[in-house]
Amino acid sequence: MSDFTMRRTWGPAPCYPNIFNRKFAAPGKTIVIAGPCSVEGEEQIAKIVPVLKDCGVTFARGGVFRAGTYPRDNFGLQETILKQWAFAVREAGLRTIVEVIDIREIDKIEPYADAFQVGARHCQDYALLRELSWSHKTVTLKRGMGMTLVEFLGAAEYLTRGRCTPILIERGSATHMNHVRWDLSISLIAAVKGMIGIPILVDACHGTGRRDLVLPMTLAGIAAGADGFLIEVHPDPDNSLSDADQAWPLEGLKTVMDRVEAVKRAR
Repeated sequence: MSDFTMRRTWGPAPCYPNIFNRKFAAPGKTIVIAGPCSVEGEEQIAKIVPVLKDCGVTFARGGVFRAGTYPRDNFGLQETILKQWAFAVREAGLRTIVEVIDIREIDKIEPYADAFQVGARHCQDYALLRELSWSHKTVTLKRGMGMTLVEFLGAAEYLTRGRCTPILIERGSATHMNHVRWDLSISLIAAVKGMIGIPILVDACHGTGRRDLVLPMTLAGIAAGADGFLIEVHPDPDNSLSDADQAWPLEGLKTVMDRVEAVKRAR
């Protein structure tokens, strides 16, 4: 690790023995995580899953709970929706990835999840990270919107102490900038790729909150060395149940994937 990365003035010096001692082979094939922010029902599932299959995504992601900044009624894990989504995805021969927001719900989710996602707001939930680390599944870890690089690597170290296969995701920071919802850090992607072998993905949907910036910032992340990307797709983006402003049109997923592969060939 570079002197610049290690520089700090408080607390113990960062130490990541498992990250640097364990060998992680980043796959040659682009990792693609795609699906709706919220799974809205069987009609939407029937439209989305065939497209995800045709595009050959790595993991089909669908929001199967209601969670947000402010508490509202009917929030929490939607078990019926989870089962419907998992059944359709697996029938299509794809793998599911399901976000976990509560350590108490891991056992409910586990039968329907081929991979687990830890969101930005839970990136430093160390009890959750320790528990998920002992699964034999892939676990994706999103950087918290206020986390530094050393803090992000510290959270990842929890996952490397178990049996899971970790994947990191850059999804932007909370800043003073007002042209985006969150400010995506392309430089962090390049920094991580220069230090460790854990795959890292770019999430330009959450990283900007703007549909018009999803494609250019996804390509920028790939150019910086990202091993793949996460993208929220919807058959009718303007009417998405959640995060409509950042939802990418379902029919445009193949275009993004083709452009990504072109950038990978050029880098």
